[in-house]
Amino acid sequence: MFYDYPALKRPWAHYVAEKTDGFENASGEERREVTELLERLRKDPILYGRFLDFPPRLRMEFLDFCTGQRGVKITYDPFFKFVFNPELHPERLERLLSGILREKVRIRQVLPPDSLRFHERMSLVIMDILVELPCGALCNVEIQKAPYAFPGQRAACYSSELVVRQYSRERQKAKAEGIPFSYHNLSKVYTIVILEKSSGDFCRYSDHYVHRASQVFDTGLSLNLLQEYIFISLDIFRTIVHEVREELEAWLMFLSSDDPADIAHVIAAFPEFAEYYRDIADFRKKPEELIGMFSRVLAEMDRDEYFGMMEQLREDVKNLSEQAQSLKHEKESLENEKQYMENANRSLESTNRSLESTNRSLADENQNLEEQIGRLLEQRKRTAVRLYRKNGRAEEIAGLLEMSEEELMEVLEQVGQRV
Repeated sequence: MFYDYPALKRPWAHYVAEKTDGFENASGEERREVTELLERLRKDPILYGRFLDFPPRLRMEFLDFCTGQRGVKITYDPFFKFVFNPELHPERLERLLSGILREKVRIRQVLPPDSLRFHERMSLVIMDILVELPCGALCNVEIQKAPYAFPGQRAACYSSELVVRQYSRERQKAKAEGIPFSYHNLSKVYTIVILEKSSGDFCRYSDHYVHRASQVFDTGLSLNLLQEYIFISLDIFRTIVHEVREELEAWLMFLSSDDPADIAHVIAAFPEFAEYYRDIADFRKKPEELIGMFSRVLAEMDRDEYFGMMEQLREDVKNLSEQAQSLKHEKESLENEKQYMENANRSLESTNRSLESTNRSLADENQNLEEQIGRLLEQRKRTAVRLYRKNGRAEEIAGLLEMSEEELMEVLEQVGQRV
């Protein structure tokens, strides 16, 4: 087969380019291929330096591709645009779009990837490939390698940019022709986002890898609102589809896998894909040019990492801000509760002081009552003694003074002792 990927182990899995260790178990042919490739690169110190600047994972991909171990990831921007260059190979992008849009399309022209800068610091709406179809519809195809936050909002911005671009163009055209502008001349705009790695929103629908959306009314009212969206999750596609039967599946496998076995399956099912793989395979003969492609991939990875980091930082700042706001509300609530408790405590202290004052008053009153009772008891005793001395009838005196005879006799005995 033209695009041979022998099933070899990777003896240089931990190979550092400046060294030669790691080849002890490799065959002579394997060592020769890698050694010749590195020697060829070393002849150009600048080129070799660029190779050494690649992170280990990218160096491994470069070596695997050049030695026929694997294909190359078509989702890398330079390779995607090379394969689907609408000026050189419009039929390829037409076939891909036909499969995605589920209708046969032709590319009328390629539009420049102009961008609108929104009032959002460094944000740009970046179009990967933007084409106009014969019906006037605009179609943007974008590859997202990293699971960026807010995919829906981003796609809405891309789509809005397409509508504004079309609106501006049609107004200028009407003005140049001296005719009134009509919204009837505006066509649909398609925003196609191909995700290499899906975010959580898409992972929750792991049994679907193509999501299509258009704006509709809940009443059934039919209006052409122009904007349609298609999201394709390549990683979810790989978990669902394992055997290529339809052309769209072949395209998605072409985009999502660099495994030689998958490449063979695609070519077996759709032989025309051999040409697309052959174009990529030709880079194996031109490592100098391939280094340039991988350098652009590295720049793309750095950009994605930067924007991903910035998005994560913005998300972290947002979360911290929300936490701070929540803590502020909690603090205010605690302060209000503290103030309430302090007021309640002051009220209790005031009540306690009032109760203490009342208690002292009651104690004083009780003391007075006890003294009065003591005086009355003493007076009753004296009365009992006086009456007894007067008539000597103990039973009558006890009844009169509400005393028992025993109590009376005790009183009389005490008086008799004192006397």
